[in-house]
Amino acid sequence: MKNISILLLVLCMGLTAFAQPNYSTKPYRVREGQKINQYNKEAKRLIKSGNYTEAAMNAAAALRIAIKKGQISTAQQHLHASYNRSVQANLNRIEILEENTESFEGDQTVTDIAEIIRLYKVMKATDNILKEVPAKSLKGAKKKDPGFHPTFGDYKGKLAKAKENLEKAKEEAAKMHYAEGRKLESQGSKLNARMAAKRYRWANEYVPDYRDANERYEEVRKLGTTRMGLMKFESGNSQYGDLGAIVSDKLLEYLTSKASELEFFEVVDRNQLDNVIKEQELAVSGLMDESTTAEIGELKGVDVLLVGSVPKSFIDRQKTGPEDRSYSKEVTIRTEKYIDDNGKEKTRKIKGTVYAQAKVYEKKANAVVSCSYKVIDVKTGTVLYSGTGTGTDDWRKRWIGSYTGDKRAIPTLMKKREPDYPSYDRMINVSSSKAANQVYNELLGFAIKVGK
Repeated sequence: MKNISILLLVLCMGLTAFAQPNYSTKPYRVREGQKINQYNKEAKRLIKSGNYTEAAMNAAAALRIAIKKGQISTAQQHLHASYNRSVQANLNRIEILEENTESFEGDQTVTDIAEIIRLYKVMKATDNILKEVPAKSLKGAKKKDPGFHPTFGDYKGKLAKAKENLEKAKEEAAKMHYAEGRKLESQGSKLNARMAAKRYRWANEYVPDYRDANERYEEVRKLGTTRMGLMKFESGNSQYGDLGAIVSDKLLEYLTSKASELEFFEVVDRNQLDNVIKEQELAVSGLMDESTTAEIGELKGVDVLLVGSVPKSFIDRQKTGPEDRSYSKEVTIRTEKYIDDNGKEKTRKIKGTVYAQAKVYEKKANAVVSCSYKVIDVKTGTVLYSGTGTGTDDWRKRWIGSYTGDKRAIPTLMKKREPDYPSYDRMINVSSSKAANQVYNELLGFAIKVGK
């Protein structure tokens, strides 16, 4: 049997609202290949919203390719309204950030230095665009226009220094998280193991291959992982085969498809789980009955069990008809020759409406598979979560039994012979898949809820 994923009980720190590292040095870029008016329009919009840096870059991009006087004049106006404001605001922001980062104060120090780099990059990028503007486009395009004459900043040395500071801060951040991971790891609980794993992961994200952070992460992640055993669902008295196996296998498929998206879960081999249950003589087959959900004892290597049953399944088939239906359609009923205004002979179509009367039959088939499930703490027998899932498959086809009149009036998509019902296996598989998917989505919601 395939391996199964664990989804539930991503407790407390399982899903964090703020994950570190949380920084970026990527600057704003204008969209390449746009027309001059698009750049000018975007610059105007950004100026109104107070985004002067982005406005200046768009205006510079417009001026770089502008040819007509009106377009040049508009781009220059936007640059007058945004460029100096942008530079001054960015330099003021950099000054504040530099004061805040004189000493290492944790993750925020890395984020702030990265912002300094981003601001230098965006100012440098804007100046680089302006350096590509033809000299004539910097002069006044119209008599009253003052032209635009930027004073370029020298950011090369400052940018290099900020990058050097960022590397030092990342090293300090990695060191800090690694030390915190060691501290949390020593406290021994599953929750602390998860928190420690995150710290080791962050350390390695700040500085790749930081000390033995990778190895320690894998070790404590396993200790902090919640492991769930997925038992084969009970089938009840279904006449359509072992629906419990079908639903649980489909659920297994959905869970494994999302395995990489949840950090603290582990794969359990179904054969291994069966062996452990057999060794401990646990009667899990009756756990869907509330009266038997008592303490089931500690199941080695598993934290929770997902058990379920498929108490309801059916397929209903119906055939109705005949129903008298009338159809009509405009078609070409004949052609005729005529002489056009230039004396040439041509052919034209003569349209008309044709009619038909038909005996219409219909077949319907509906399949339903319903299941119920619950998640049980293996140490206490407590039901942590429970729910139901229902899947349906609806099929419907119509066809013409007989007709009188003109065949062309009958819709081309209407079948002319009786269709076969879809097989029981197909409809049951579709319904079972939908039921398993509903259970899966509910379990995801539970995992997020308990993981906050």
